Amino acid sequence: MNFDDEKQLETAVERELRTLPELLAPRTLVLRVMKAIEARLGLPWYRKSWQMWPVALQAVSLVVLLALFGGLCFGTWKLTHLESFAAAMQPVGSWFAAFGTLWHATAALLNALVLAVKHLGTGFRVAIFAALTFGYALCVGLGTAYLRLGLARR
Repeated sequence: MNFDDEKQLETAVERELRTLPELLAPRTLVLRVMKAIEARLGLPWYRKSWQMWPVALQAVSLVVLLALFGGLCFGTWKLTHLESFAAAMQPVGSWFAAFGTLWHATAALLNALVLAVKHLGTGFRVAIFAALTFGYALCVGLGTAYLRLGLARR
């Protein structure tokens, strides 16, 4: 669309919207909303969101949570230095060793594939790339044609 056309459309829509009358909410909706607001105001502080708590309680809860987090971090750090933890983690380590072996085998196969492609002639690589590009374009074109044919109004 042209920028001028968009601007004209915007002004026409704005003009039409300004001519519409103001909508009023139903009485029952207004009453229910006011009751819900009053019910929230009457809640005790511990039932409200943390931002609505008294500032002193916010500070105390923040300090307690930081202390718990610090204790958790320290305990986890100390746990990793225990011999029983090392013994318990040995099976997990063997699982990761198996994944590492699989990763190294996959990397070796990919490196072999890259070396094989490098030894092919430049003309052959260009022909393969052209064939792949043609196949991709063919799939996109046929997909578009089938989609338009399938969604066409009859």
